[in-house]
Amino acid sequence: MDARTGHQPDAHGIEQLAQAMLALRSTADVGTACTIAAGCAGRALDATDYRLLRLDRRSGAMRLLDPAGVETPYLAEEGGPVEWVVRHERAWFDEGAVGASRETLLWNESPGSLAALPLVASGALLGCLLLGFKGRRGFSQRDRQLAQALADALALTLERAELHRLVEEERGRRSEMERRVHSDEESSASLMSLVAHEIRTPLTAIKAYTETLIDTLSNPHTPRERFLGIINEECDRLSRLVTDILDLSRLEAGQKPLRVARTDLSGLTRDVVESLQPVAALRQVELQVSADAGIEVQADPDLLRRLFVNLISNAIKFAPVGGHVRLHARVDGENWSAMVQDDGPGIPAADLPRVFERFFRGQREGEQPVDGTGLGLAIARGITELHGGRLWAESPPEGGTQFCLTMPRQQMASARARRIARLLVGRKDLRELFEATVEMVAATMDAEIVSLMMVDPERGDLFIVASRGLDSGKLDRRRIGMRSGVAGSVAAWGRPILVDNIETDRRFRRLNHPQYNTKSLLSIPIQVEGEVLGVVNVNNKTSRTAFDDNDLALLGALVERIGSAVERAYAYPDIGRVVEEATEAIRSITRLKHDGLLGGRDAVGMARAVARALDMGTSDVDAVGYVAAIRDLGMAPLRDRLAHASPLDDDERHALMQHPEAGVEMIRPLEYLGSTRELILSHHERWDGTGYPRRLQGQQIPLGARILAVIDAWESMTSGRPYRAARRPDEAMAELRREAGRQFDPEVVEAFARIQGGQKAAA
Repeated sequence: MDARTGHQPDAHGIEQLAQAMLALRSTADVGTACTIAAGCAGRALDATDYRLLRLDRRSGAMRLLDPAGVETPYLAEEGGPVEWVVRHERAWFDEGAVGASRETLLWNESPGSLAALPLVASGALLGCLLLGFKGRRGFSQRDRQLAQALADALALTLERAELHRLVEEERGRRSEMERRVHSDEESSASLMSLVAHEIRTPLTAIKAYTETLIDTLSNPHTPRERFLGIINEECDRLSRLVTDILDLSRLEAGQKPLRVARTDLSGLTRDVVESLQPVAALRQVELQVSADAGIEVQADPDLLRRLFVNLISNAIKFAPVGGHVRLHARVDGENWSAMVQDDGPGIPAADLPRVFERFFRGQREGEQPVDGTGLGLAIARGITELHGGRLWAESPPEGGTQFCLTMPRQQMASARARRIARLLVGRKDLRELFEATVEMVAATMDAEIVSLMMVDPERGDLFIVASRGLDSGKLDRRRIGMRSGVAGSVAAWGRPILVDNIETDRRFRRLNHPQYNTKSLLSIPIQVEGEVLGVVNVNNKTSRTAFDDNDLALLGALVERIGSAVERAYAYPDIGRVVEEATEAIRSITRLKHDGLLGGRDAVGMARAVARALDMGTSDVDAVGYVAAIRDLGMAPLRDRLAHASPLDDDERHALMQHPEAGVEMIRPLEYLGSTRELILSHHERWDGTGYPRRLQGQQIPLGARILAVIDAWESMTSGRPYRAARRPDEAMAELRREAGRQFDPEVVEAFARIQGGQKAAA
């Protein structure tokens, strides 16, 4: 026992730590790791309790993790130990100071003293370990080192657990991808075979009758009119087949947006039945329709009509001569349902699961072959699923077949998305955040029109909550249904969309609206808690050129950070500063962008091109492009101060060397990813170790930061400054090559030179 502190001697603590580290090495289970760490802290440091907080790296939210692995949101006390640890990534030791913050809400009984330890692995902050002590307690240097070593070992275990989870997810994705590729290959081969078979029949007839006509040109008794009629019918059949294949491929790809409108279902079904009366009459089949009066649904009327035509036509084909086909439609709560029945021989139970397959034709005893492309039911199912519904077939015991479907009466966001939206939409602080966001996006993307749409918690559609460049007098009337148009499709699919030309894009093909000067646009979903809560739309690039993949990636990075800010607002609804800080950070970006103090769009494209040339992964390429746009936030306050030709004095030089850290602090409310902060911090480091602020060298400098260093120097040299003229590109390139191996990574310089050479040759 240590007589001075009353604690166990150092050897005992080191032994406990060694045992804990060995135990932690053998587990990737977070709960077990917490128990091991807590046991070690208790034995070696006399800690009486502990709490583990995990940092969500996407949103920056803290989550309290219990031994069972259950997480609950937690907001650190303002100015408290957790906030300090997260901000500085250093340990906080409270030896029992009176009035000190100890994160009261985390404990049943507030500890008398506290150690808050950052959990850092591979340069990224993963969370915070809190050790509570019963009374006042002093922490010797050895205690502090032991506590931090324990936290580091725990961080490695957490990182290992996260890597295990990612590896398992990646294996799952890879298996699913391989299965889909295999399935697609089989499906493609099968489809080609089936299409070839289906095409062969009409082609054979066309060729036969054409050859007959050619061989009998001089024979006046040849029934030319009948032969030409047959050829015409077979050509129509081919045309229908090709149309059906194209429609089905778009439906199965899930890339066909709906043209949603309020549709009178009763009237639509009656119109369809009436249009099919002549076909039914040929087989003496009676058509009957019954529908609840006044059923109004939100759907694509053209696709809905196609759906019923396919189902009723199919029923007519299989109904016996003189039989009946009945259509029933009714309201079913928030959905509507319909059933198409025939009194034919019914579908064998073994064939029911396959009736919606492409070109499937079941064999029914005694039946004659039925004409058709074999795609009608597959298209019907695709249309139903595109509306968020379900279609299935049944063979009731009394005979016949019935096709049943159910669809939502309104195209709405999911119930969970509406519940989340109810807690967010209408908040004054978030409205200010959204307004600041559209201004920031417009400035960063060099766009004239930006709109931010959110889910209406009551109606379930999208409405504009903030915009720039749109006619404000009409905003309240602009609503988009889910799965409708570009924004509704993005919200439904949960994927970003780049449209090069709205008039030729096969997904949305439509005339460009007069308010848009360009035909290109971007649309990105805002996701909160895994649900799409809104969409950001960007139009009218000021350069009048089309948006490209670099624009899409940059906008995606910006919107992801807005989504994280909204997610934190959802997790901590009573803490206003969460949104206030994010809003101020967004406004800072906007101001600096307007003042021309941030990276240009060319820098984003060049940085991404070099990153790709150096075989960086997709997420790393996106990160480099994003940081290229904001990398010098911290430099902005110094521009005027340093804009002189004389040498910098000591104060100016010190301020200059601190600007990367200042930039990180400015972006902190929006940026929690350690890798992004590393890029901002490191892009003024030099290959030879003489850079700033940490004097990293060579491979110690993240590759993305080495790329940004070259881009930064190129931009600086080729742009004019008040105190010097711009250099010509060949002069700037020569300077980069002279500094390769000193200031810059030689490999990055050569990659950049190859890209510049390629662009010059292309020009």
